[in-house]
Amino acid sequence: MDWVAATVCGMVGGAVVEAIAIWGNLSSWQAARHRARLRGRALPRLTRYIDPLADALVAITRLLLGAMAGVLLHTQLSTTISAIAVGAAAPGLLSQLGSARRVPAEPEKTNS
Repeated sequence: MDWVAATVCGMVGGAVVEAIAIWGNLSSWQAARHRARLRGRALPRLTRYIDPLADALVAITRLLLGAMAGVLLHTQLSTTISAIAVGAAAPGLLSQLGSARRVPAEPEKTNS
């Protein structure tokens, strides 16, 4: 797959992940509104569940990570769906790499 197509598909994958995250926040907001209505309480504001600035920055980051994954792996990608999957997996892969623990090297044994 050429690098331009892989980049665009990687970005689409990042966008899919972001859409799922936003959907989760909106679903939580909806459930909280239903609970508040049943109890006769004030309805929660959307901004309690979505922070436009932070969420926009995360969305941009996910798009960029997806694009980078597409560029880096474009020679390995043969289908559109595989390129989208690589883009969707990029944020998760990087978070796993960032949280990986290093195993300390064993101290050298000395013959005494």
